[in-house]
Amino acid sequence: MGNESAANLIDRILADAKEAADKVLADAEVSAGGIRESRDAEIAKKAEQTERERKQQISVILNGCRTRAELDGRKETLRAKRTLLDGVFTETYNRMLAMSNEKREALFRSILQREAKENDTVAPAKTDRGVLKATIARLPFAVKLSEKDADIEAGFVLYGDGYEKDCSMKAILRELRDAEETNVARILFR
Repeated sequence: MGNESAANLIDRILADAKEAADKVLADAEVSAGGIRESRDAEIAKKAEQTERERKQQISVILNGCRTRAELDGRKETLRAKRTLLDGVFTETYNRMLAMSNEKREALFRSILQREAKENDTVAPAKTDRGVLKATIARLPFAVKLSEKDADIEAGFVLYGDGYEKDCSMKAILRELRDAEETNVARILFR
């Protein structure tokens, strides 16, 4: 019986060892399952967070592109309006240059009555010498006509005691534009 009891003992030891190994294996599988679930939950959480960040970054990029496109559109519209407005004032200048002598004389008389003082000197543009000579003759006060022409396209330069006033057509238009540009733009771009 010695062998048989030793064989039973060995079988029992092996059975206990197998049972212990099965328990360790079952515990390991449970532990591994918990680790897998934890890992899968963490992966899902990170994937969700990454997706939110991706959508947020896409939104930021699209909003930036939209804003830049809107600004570029506004700049282009403003540039087109500026070009149109410049064209209006260029056309106005050309019409001023083409005014009849009567209209030129009325304009110059109005400016001289407002700006000139007794004994001031008027240096006319070469093209306006004759008109200014006639205009000066009709003023209620004395102004001198300079022998030298002003280096301007049209109009005149007024010289007084310590001052010089540019009354060229360009200066007149520049002053008009400064005063009326907003009103002209309002009419053009309603």
